[in-house]
Amino acid sequence: MRSRLAHLFTALGVAALVLAPGAASAAEPPQLGSGYVLDEADALTPDEEQQAQDRLSQLSSESGLQLWVVFVDAFTAPSDAGEWADATAEMNGLGDEQYLLAISTEGRQLYLSAPPQGPLSESELVAVEEAAGSALSNDDWAGAVDAAAGSLRDQAAPSYVIWWIIGGVVVVGAAVAGGLALAGAAKKRREEREAREKLQAEVDDFRTRAAGLLVEMDDSLRTAEQELGFAVAQFGSESVADYEKALASAREALNRSFLIQQQLEDTEPETLDEQREQYGKIVWLLEKADAELDEKAESFDALRAIEQNADDVLARLTQQRAQAADGPERITAEIARLRQTYASPALDDVDDNAEEAASRLEFIDVRLAEARDNLASGARGDAALDLHEAEQAFGQLDDLVTAVTGLAATFAAAEKDARETIADLENDIRSAQGVADPDGRLARAITATREHIDRARTNLQGGERTPLLVVEALDAANDQMDAALATAREAEEARQRRDAQIEQAVRQASSQISSADQLVRTRRGAVGYSARTRLAEAQAALDEALALRQSAPERALASARRARDAARQAASQAHSDARRYASSGT
Repeated sequence: MRSRLAHLFTALGVAALVLAPGAASAAEPPQLGSGYVLDEADALTPDEEQQAQDRLSQLSSESGLQLWVVFVDAFTAPSDAGEWADATAEMNGLGDEQYLLAISTEGRQLYLSAPPQGPLSESELVAVEEAAGSALSNDDWAGAVDAAAGSLRDQAAPSYVIWWIIGGVVVVGAAVAGGLALAGAAKKRREEREAREKLQAEVDDFRTRAAGLLVEMDDSLRTAEQELGFAVAQFGSESVADYEKALASAREALNRSFLIQQQLEDTEPETLDEQREQYGKIVWLLEKADAELDEKAESFDALRAIEQNADDVLARLTQQRAQAADGPERITAEIARLRQTYASPALDDVDDNAEEAASRLEFIDVRLAEARDNLASGARGDAALDLHEAEQAFGQLDDLVTAVTGLAATFAAAEKDARETIADLENDIRSAQGVADPDGRLARAITATREHIDRARTNLQGGERTPLLVVEALDAANDQMDAALATAREAEEARQRRDAQIEQAVRQASSQISSADQLVRTRRGAVGYSARTRLAEAQAALDEALALRQSAPERALASARRARDAARQAASQAHSDARRYASSGT
């Protein structure tokens, strides 16, 4: 590549593309010869070729730039127009003020190969290609040469005014050094192309490693934090303080990594160097955290030492199994009870929790039976592994049950939020009654708000309630009403209201984050890094809101709402990942 990304000019004309022949005589990059025109496709008549030679000689005299034009039937080895043109320029040692226009007459492609240090920008190079392409749309091959030469001269004119003023001084030196310059430019092009290819490969490698590490570390930390809870209950918090500290440090590194990933996914594109640096930072952060965890885990694993207490652990888990036996039935009964009142999509998300819980119980039964057999045969190490896996399954079982049994509280909290928001909106309407409304904006907002309130009340009083969706709709109505009132309120009223909004937004964001986190925990095998990134973004925004609520309340409110919205996006992406995972049958 000669210092810019390939610009493949395929659209020489719609009709030309449609009528292009099915096969063409493909050409490899050729030696250019003594003239500026190389017509291997017989596109030009002898007179046209001579006129093209004269026009390109004139271009060199007028601007100091040189342009070679090559006509072939089709490009091959490489077949990409940009790669073919660059390869031809490099093979012929074209220098910093020398350009090559490659035209495929049957392939209907053209590309202007530009020097790495040339005076023209990407947009100016494209302008030259478009000028030539305009003529080629009518198969005016000679006209394409003239158009390209004229456009190249026009695009370069500002840069070459100074060049021609001092040209007489440097021309002799340039002629002497010409051979060396051409060879040096070709070498420089090769080195730049190789450097870009190497950099792209590094970015791709870091991106792949970072994506895998984000998911692996998030899952590992969730499991480790669960295991830490078991150890604290059995041995006390002081005994596992070092490992708990390492877990907190690893979680901080993971949150920083999620933030970097979020920035890489935003609408502002990063350069390849910036991408390599940022993806490399994610890899470094997570690999360092993982190494530190492994170091601390050695003592933690020794502490757990299930093998030494296998008989007691088996007895405890056997008792726990008996207590958890009704988990699937509790889930089924609770879902049925909730469906008598609610039609929330949240119920659909946990519809298979009873089946999943039954599966965990079957898994626990198998592991406990294997542990008994292994203890009976003296294989205490194998028994310890069975018991460890049974403990993890108990944790997953508890999450599945809690995800359902906690819905009633979630719905009740949502209904409470909805009623509070309705009251807040009604207060807005009362406050707006005496406010000047010259453009009718406030009146329209009041009408829309009343409609939202009516729909919300109808929903919350019915037998198919959707409180989470109602809260979401009321939140949107609240935002719109707030915007309508923002310019009409006195400063003190705005401050008091804002404080209440922050409190409500923080509570809603916390609830949304908790719900999304619950979904990620119960579907960790299916949920990818995008949902986890949004969830990390939501938590970071909520932390920012709490930190700013006194010093910068407007920013705190925006952060809390951003946390709420990011958590909803996380839940939505997690749902999508889970459905895709389920449909794949894996």
